[in-house]
Parts: sequence; structure tokens; C-alpha cells
Amino acid sequence: MNTHVLPLEKLSPPKKPDDWKKEPWLFLVVGGPLIVVCASIATGIIAWRGADPVVAADYYRQGLMINTDLHRDAKARELGLRAEITFDAQTNTLQMQLQAQKQLNQTLPETVQISIASADESLGAVNELVRRLPMSQTTAGHYVGNLGNKDASDSGKTKLRVNMAEAKLMHIKVETTEWRLTGDWFDPKQRSIHLVAAK
Repeated sequence: MNTHVLPLEKLSPPKKPDDWKKEPWLFLVVGGPLIVVCASIATGIIAWRGADPVVAADYYRQGLMINTDLHRDAKARELGLRAEITFDAQTNTLQMQLQAQKQLNQTLPETVQISIASADESLGAVNELVRRLPMSQTTAGHYVGNLGNKDASDSGKTKLRVNMAEAKLMHIKVETTEWRLTGDWFDPKQRSIHLVAAK
């Protein structure tokens, strides 16, 4: 039996292991979970900063008002009330024409209250600011509400300040103690809103 022995200098040296940073399998194994962890952290930050409130701050009062609101909606339906509201940019006022299909037992009220709810960036994206404004009847069924700034002639009282020119969506509620009309007003600077009794 012949044995052929290679000289020592011809034996290949042992292969040096590659640096771990150059190993492609490492990134394949670790990369997926690492991406998931980073995405989870980013999602947690977004959820924490933009969390919606689960319950309204005045949820108890709102719950008590539900039955009252339903009765006022029914009364507005019974009277066949409808209103058209427009924004007059020159005088910075709201003009409302109120009509009833059925004859009222009494004349239309001298004043009604209009509530305007809109998003307020200073309070956060999910919060809204509600402003209330009395509207006075000037002629039969025609009401006017002033949206002006602080009036020096009005004993220093500050009137409702609403930037109708920049608003894109507002929730409007016209109400008295007996009835109410509600609706969403899209682009109030460009168009009027027609309110009818809720069904």
C-alpha cells in the first residue's frame, strides 16, 4: 500500500472565519425582528400623541340632556321648522331666515341662540371649541347675529369671535328652550346652510 504524504508547506492553512458584520445570514435573521420592533415603537409614539379621549369631559350632563334634545327635535318636526343661514363677510354677521310650515301659537321668539362648534388647533386635532351667539329678530322670521371682535362702544364686552373665512366645517345648532335645529356647515364663506328638523 502506497501512501503519498504531502509536504507541510503545501498543506492549506485553516480558513479564517469571516467577520460577523460581513455575514449575510445575520442581517436576514436579525433584520426582520428589528424592523418589527422599530415599527412598534413608532406606532406606540403616534398612538400616545394622538390618542382620542374615550369619554367626553361632560359625559354625565350630555347623558341627561339626551331626552331634552329628543323632545326639542320632535317639537321642531311638529312645527315644520326650517332655517337658512348665510355669512355676510362685509358686516361680519350671520343672517338667518326662519320659517315654520305650521302656524305657531305665538310669534317667533325675539332671540334664538346659535351654537357653533369647530376644530381648534390650539386645543388639539380632536378637540372642538363651541361658541354660542344670541341672534335677534330684526323683521318677521329674519335674525341677525354679530360675529365681530371686541367693540369699544359695547362697554368693553367681547362678542363672539369666529373666523368664518378660514373655517371649512362647522357644526351648527339653532335652539330655544322648546325646539332646536342642527346641521353641519361646509365651507361657510362660500355657501349657506339649510337646516331642517332632525328625523
